[in-house]
Amino acid sequence: MKSKYKIFQIRDKKFIVKMDYEPSLNTYEYHMYLRHLITPEQAIAAYFNISSEIYNVKYNRYEAYSEKYNITLYYTFLKDENILLITAFNQGGY
Repeated sequence: MKSKYKIFQIRDKKFIVKMDYEPSLNTYEYHMYLRHLITPEQAIAAYFNISSEIYNVKYNRYEAYSEKYNITLYYTFLKDENILLITAFNQGGY
């Protein structure tokens, strides 16, 4: 599957979001939107409003929940503290 990434700069933080090629549309779309109908803007808002969070050692990622937005967010840190938003979805806390 072809992929590329888009960067969002907000509050002195860089958020990197994966985009997947969608052949039926002949364009790239946000992975989290194609899979879970969550936009990067919603995921970033959830990041700044985390209610609970754990670190999953097995998958080397943070798994966070925003009660305010009812969004679960998976992310990890890259070089220079950039944040890779792995995915986000409506599910509830854990």
